[in-house]
Amino acid sequence: MTSSVLPLLRDGGPLLAAFEGVRALLEPVFPTSLFRYEHVQPRMSAARWAEIARVAPTIGMSLADWNSNTLSGTDYRGDVSIPVFLVVRQDKPEFLLKGTKNPGVMGMMAAAIFALDSQRIEGVGQVSVKRASNLEAANWIDDRTAIATLNVVVKNVGYSKELARAQLADLSGVDGTWDFAPVTTAQSSGAEK
Repeated sequence: MTSSVLPLLRDGGPLLAAFEGVRALLEPVFPTSLFRYEHVQPRMSAARWAEIARVAPTIGMSLADWNSNTLSGTDYRGDVSIPVFLVVRQDKPEFLLKGTKNPGVMGMMAAAIFALDSQRIEGVGQVSVKRASNLEAANWIDDRTAIATLNVVVKNVGYSKELARAQLADLSGVDGTWDFAPVTTAQSSGAEK
């Protein structure tokens, strides 16, 4: 990110800044003109994963956790985990690792680690790639698609309580931006089967 100004608390504050900062580091290596970017939610359905994996190359990003790493009771500060998923597709399964004119898993992993590890997101924290994995356990993608996973961590992310308190009145006040209308979703209790 080019600015040290964090997004508003209601938009995610330092979490959004870390997430967008990781994406900003990836885009020069994986430009949006050639690579699709997707948000990946935890516990996503197999159908949604299959939908994402149909188009490659794709970069998927998620938010996993924000773990406190300080004993100080003044400001919450901790490491933010942002899983990055690298989706590749080839005409033949034997090309998935090395690639052809389209990228393979090894090239995508190497480029992503180069783009991210030891980089600093201004005003947010330092990036570390803790793990890169091509271990595949999913049976909902075909054998011409691979999804590698990077465990990306932005270290020591936090915010000032003073800045956060100044924004709290805006979250639900007259000039607020949140809409607390209930949202309903169709869910199965399992009893109908």
